[in-house]
Amino acid sequence: MTAGLASALMSNETGYAEALDVAGYNYQEFRYAPDHARYPGRPLYGSENGMSLDAWNSVTENDYVMGQFLWTGIEYLGEAGQYPVRHSTSGLIDLAGNKKPEYFFRQSLWSNKPMVFLGTTDRIVSREPESLWAHKRVDPVWNWKEGQTISVNAFTNCSEVELFLNGKSMGTKKLADFQNRTISWDVPFEKGTLRAVARNNGNEVATSTLYTTGDAVRINASGDKQSLKSGKQDIAHVFVNLEDANGNTVYSAQNEIICEIEGPVRLLGMEDANPANTEDYKDDRQHAYHGRLLIYFQSLDNTGTAKVRLASPGLQEAILTLEVK
Repeated sequence: MTAGLASALMSNETGYAEALDVAGYNYQEFRYAPDHARYPGRPLYGSENGMSLDAWNSVTENDYVMGQFLWTGIEYLGEAGQYPVRHSTSGLIDLAGNKKPEYFFRQSLWSNKPMVFLGTTDRIVSREPESLWAHKRVDPVWNWKEGQTISVNAFTNCSEVELFLNGKSMGTKKLADFQNRTISWDVPFEKGTLRAVARNNGNEVATSTLYTTGDAVRINASGDKQSLKSGKQDIAHVFVNLEDANGNTVYSAQNEIICEIEGPVRLLGMEDANPANTEDYKDDRQHAYHGRLLIYFQSLDNTGTAKVRLASPGLQEAILTLEVK
C-alpha cells in the first residue's frame, strides 16, 4: 500500500506514514535525507514532482529513493491560470500528442539510448525552471534575424556534442562541463542548417537537425489507421503538418484549416494544443499551432469509403480516405 504524502512531516507525527508499505513524497525532496535517517527501513519515492533538475538529482544521488513521478506527462484541461489559457501547460506531451522540448530533456535523463535534441532561444536560459512546473524556454526552430546572437541548446545523454552551422563546426562541448545538463553555444544566426552530432568515445551515436524554413505551402495529413470498424466503434487520429516547399514543418504557421467530409465518418474534434485557443473543438475549422493540428474522426453505422478534404487559402490541400468496414 502506498500514498502520496502532501506533508511527510505531519504523516510521520500521526503515524500515517508507518502504515504504508511504500511512502510517496509530493514535492518534498528536502525530506528524503532526514526521513531516511530517522526511518532507515522505509521505502520511499517521489510520488509527485516538479520539473527541476534538483528534484531528479535527489533520486540519482540517493540510492534509497526509488524514483519519481513527474507532474505531468500529458497536458490536461483545467488548472489553466488566467483566461484565455484553457489548460495546464506542464505536460511533456501536449494535447495534440506532440512531444514538447522538455520531453527530450527528460529523455536525456531517463534513457540509456543515445540521443540529442536541439532547441534555440533568443533569451538567456536559466539553469532551472522558474516554477515547479515550468519548462525550459527553447523551441526546435532555426528562424531568426540575420546576425542575431542565438542561444543554441542541446539535450543529450552522450558524452559530447559538436555543433555545425551550414557544415562549419561551432565547437565540441562535453556534457560533464554543464551542471544543468544542457550544452549550449551562442551562435550568430545564419540561414541554413543547424546540426548537432552527439558522440560517445569519439563515435557518432546520435544527431539532431534544424532547418531554416520558408512559408507554409502545403498541408500534409497522415492517419494512424486507414480502416475503421463501423457502428461508431472506432476512431482515427489524423496528424496535420503545415510544410514549406522542402517538406519541413513550419513552426510559426497558424493557418486556419477547414475540414470537409464525404462518407460514413464524422468529425469528433480538432485539437491544435494552443493553450490560449478558445475555438470550438467540434467546429469544422481550426487554426494550426506550431504548424500542427490533430483531428479525430469517428466511424458511423454505414460501411464504405469516407473522403476527408483539408484545405486552407493559399496552401495545397490534403485529401485522405478512410475505409469503414
